[in-house]
Amino acid sequence: MPSLIALALLQAAPTPLAPPAQQAPVGETVAAETGEAPLTHDSRGRPVMPVEINGRGPFPMVVDTAAQTSLMAPGLAGELMLQPLPGGLTVAGATGAARSRLYPVDRMRNPLIDARHVALVELANSGVTEARGIIGMERFAERQLWFDRLAGMVRAMPSGAAGAGFAPVSGRRTAEGFVEVPLTVDGVQVWALVDSGAAVSILNDAAFRLLGWPEGDPRIGDGGEIRGAAATSQKARSARIGKLSVGRIGLSNVPLVIADDGQRTPSMILGSDILNLFPGYAVDFPRAELRIQLPRTPIAKP
Repeated sequence: MPSLIALALLQAAPTPLAPPAQQAPVGETVAAETGEAPLTHDSRGRPVMPVEINGRGPFPMVVDTAAQTSLMAPGLAGELMLQPLPGGLTVAGATGAARSRLYPVDRMRNPLIDARHVALVELANSGVTEARGIIGMERFAERQLWFDRLAGMVRAMPSGAAGAGFAPVSGRRTAEGFVEVPLTVDGVQVWALVDSGAAVSILNDAAFRLLGWPEGDPRIGDGGEIRGAAATSQKARSARIGKLSVGRIGLSNVPLVIADDGQRTPSMILGSDILNLFPGYAVDFPRAELRIQLPRTPIAKP
C-alpha cells in the first residue's frame, strides 16, 4: 500500500473522465455559491453525490473535476422517459471519442447546484460506474469544491485562500478550465490533471520513458484496459513507483497505470486512487489550487 512519508505535512496542520470535446448547453443555474451534500463513492472510489432530476430521485452522480459538462446514463434517461434532442455531441475521453445523444432536463438540483432547462450528454460507456451519471465542472468554474471524506460531505464554496488544515499545491488551469498541479515521480517532474472521475492515476508513456526503465523490466506488469466516458477502451501497463511527491506530501510504493496518450509531453492524471489516500481534498478552480486536507492530530494534554 502507498504510504505517507513527508512529516513536513503534519507540521503545517496548525496553520477538494475526461472532458468532452464540445460543451453541452449550460442553461440557467441559480444555486447559491455555498452548499453541501452527502459524499459517497462508487465501487471504483470515485466521489458521488445525490442529485434530483425533474423532481425524481435523488440519483447518485459521480462528481468529476475533469469533466467539462454533465452526463446521464442512458438507463436513467429511459427511466425518466426523456427523448433525445436532434443531433448530438462528440465526447472525447482518455481512451478515444464517441458520438453521444443529448437529453433535455427541466431541472437538476441539490444543495450545490440548481440548473434549469439544460441538456445532459449521454454517458456512452455507462458501465464505467454504477452511478447514474456524471456532474461536470460547468457550474463550478468560479468556485471551489471540497471533498471532505472525514465528514462524508462534498461542499461548494466561493474561491478564496486555503484555510487552516489544508496543504495547498499551486498549479495552473487548462484551456478547458480544469486544474493541473506539478508532481515529482521518482525525480521526474510532470504536470498532473486533478481528475476525481478517474478511478486510477495514469502516467503517460512520455513521462514513463524519462524514468529510464528498460523494456521488458520485470517491474512492469499488465495494466488491463482503461475505460472512460467514451465507449472505447485502451490497453495499459502497470508499475509501482518508488516515490511520488505532491507538493510537500510524499508517497512511497505507489501503483500507477502507464498508457500511451499519443503525446510527447510528459503528463499524468491524478485520479481518485491517490486522492482518496488523504482525509479529503479541495480544488479551487479560479486559483488553480489543489488543497490536501491534513490529518487531524490529537492535542497533547498539558
